[in-house]
Amino acid sequence: MNDLVKNSIDSRKTAILNSYDITDQTLLGKIEDLFNRINELGDGCSEIMDFENKFAASELNQEYIQLFTEIATKCTPIIRQTEEPRHVKSDGEYIKDEIASEIRYQTRNATEPIRRQMRQEAYETARDMPVIGDILTVKQHVDLFSKFKKKKKDDSEDNDNK
Repeated sequence: MNDLVKNSIDSRKTAILNSYDITDQTLLGKIEDLFNRINELGDGCSEIMDFENKFAASELNQEYIQLFTEIATKCTPIIRQTEEPRHVKSDGEYIKDEIASEIRYQTRNATEPIRRQMRQEAYETARDMPVIGDILTVKQHVDLFSKFKKKKKDDSEDNDNK
């Protein structure tokens, strides 16, 4: 039997068995009987289109539809639990987020000079205090001289590698 024909037949059978909870042995026997006859039809077909045309024109197609209808009326459908979809933002939420972001940016941009001035004033006030000012001056000198020392050390390492 052609693989495509076999897949077509198997997908029809799977559609029934995976959609309904079939416990009635009579219905299961009818399914097996019908699909055995459908397989016989498929064995005589060389390609999928040949099978589909013969199946559509045969009594087996009508039996398949009637069996499917009978199962649908007598058996309970299998309900599969699906995963909850993650929250997807609506257009309104995207617009709201964009506006909030723009407001934060504009506010930060507008207050930047004032914030800089306030930091500078706080630094100058701290520098004018006797003990804190001395500490800041010493730190400034240490930072300045450590840059020269570090630069000299980097230069000597570069010369060693050459």
